[in-house]
Amino acid sequence: MLSKKPLDDFDYRIECDDFVLYELGRLIEEDRASFDDEEFRGLIESGIHEHIERRLDIRANMASRFREAGDKAATHILRAVEDIESPLGEIPQVIQSYTAYLFARLETCAAAGPDERVTTAAELLLDSAGDRATAEASIDLLGSIRSGVSARVLAHVISEPTLDEDLETKALNYVRAMWPLPRYFVLHSLKSHAHEDLPFRWFQLLIDCQEPSAVDRMLEEVLVHSKDPTYREDLLALGALLERSNDPGAEDKVLDLLNSPNLPKEAAGILEVFLRNTEFPQRKERPADNPWDSLDRIYAANQRYLAAARMFDAGKKTEAQKLLEELLKDEPQYPFALMLKRMA
Repeated sequence: MLSKKPLDDFDYRIECDDFVLYELGRLIEEDRASFDDEEFRGLIESGIHEHIERRLDIRANMASRFREAGDKAATHILRAVEDIESPLGEIPQVIQSYTAYLFARLETCAAAGPDERVTTAAELLLDSAGDRATAEASIDLLGSIRSGVSARVLAHVISEPTLDEDLETKALNYVRAMWPLPRYFVLHSLKSHAHEDLPFRWFQLLIDCQEPSAVDRMLEEVLVHSKDPTYREDLLALGALLERSNDPGAEDKVLDLLNSPNLPKEAAGILEVFLRNTEFPQRKERPADNPWDSLDRIYAANQRYLAAARMFDAGKKTEAQKLLEELLKDEPQYPFALMLKRMA
């Protein structure tokens, strides 16, 4: 039987090697795991985005809980959960449920203990300055273990020019093969803009792995760092990566930023170089299987689902069933449609 609160004991299905749990553990050790702490609040917010907002299966299971509970007072939460364009990071019930889950999950994972192979290899790699043989052996071992921790360690070592170029390339190839395991770590680390040098390899990784937000992240770097002349060369180097992107909106994003009010002249100069020297994705054929077209299909499917849900909630279950069946013909595994079809 469900509890009175639909999200009580909800399973967000987070693996023990997830970066959010690692960061939560660190904040607990520093006695900072409180909503009074800005970094803790940011961690919960970004975790909700990564573990809930981006995952249709989790959102569909949450919607199922709210629909089964039948609480009219929570209808606005149900609507937000089912509309994938709606953010969930400011809904108290979601924050409370997700945060409680993280603490409980961290306790469970702590009891299981770390993978000693990964821990040992990571320590050897990070302490291997000048010892090429140890560094290479550690990289190969970490690359052979597909886990969030090994992926993060390798992603960390390619972010700074500390390895020989061939070893850095080897580590990059391992990280690329493990994608998307290091994705959240990379994006979360970039968000603070605390790097002294731009981690070029990370942006290369985002482009190579067709991360939909890669171009946005690079333009954000231009906006944040353009006034500091020590970053100029690194920022200009991002232009070569822009040309490798398959993002169909890349050129428009550059133009929108260039035309934005109060843009620093230094940023405008860099963007103008991008426009002059870059062959943008609109001018070339991109792969048939790409995340931007997939996102378009996902958003279109969600609009069709919301129409069926409105019918269902208005008591027009026959009409809702018909809309769901039509949607499932095109998207057979669409989680929301499968969930509501079981209830119709």
